[in-house]
Amino acid sequence: MKTTLLLALALILLLTACNYSSTKKKEFVLYRKGGWSFSLPKYWKVKKDRPIEGVPNSRFISASDDEPFSKDAYLIITAIDSVSVEKNLENLIKQSRASYHKRKIEFGMLNQPKEIMVGKQKVLRADFETTVITNRNKGIFNVFNWKGKTFSFIFSVDVKDKKENFNVVDSVIKSLNVK
Repeated sequence: MKTTLLLALALILLLTACNYSSTKKKEFVLYRKGGWSFSLPKYWKVKKDRPIEGVPNSRFISASDDEPFSKDAYLIITAIDSVSVEKNLENLIKQSRASYHKRKIEFGMLNQPKEIMVGKQKVLRADFETTVITNRNKGIFNVFNWKGKTFSFIFSVDVKDKKENFNVVDSVIKSLNVK
């Protein structure tokens, strides 16, 4: 009995003392296709990369975190011919609100859109939250114009993993290269 208790305490101590995810340095992998390239964390995988049906000169890319034991996290990148970033963001919010409502998921904006600098890009950003039963996700909309295109980056992650993963979007925007 005493040995079992000591083993259990040692295991608890080991698991709580070694927070591996906070001490490991993120490794990045370069994704390259069709004249585009950007860096994603090692375990993030591009799931789709295709034109947007019915939208000329467009692109849709979705990626998600495939790290073992990770919570649901995804990034959706779109590029269309240049339009107003404000109008694009407004449309993204409306579409998201309708899509989440249809799936019976609570959706709410957390702040007013604000312009920030991400690397050399002037980005219009707004935060949102979704809730279904006890699962809460935090997300961000990012929209900017560059090289004749309007890019939108939609990112969502489990609220518990927000701190560790919110920098994924900024690193992808900073590393984005389009030829």
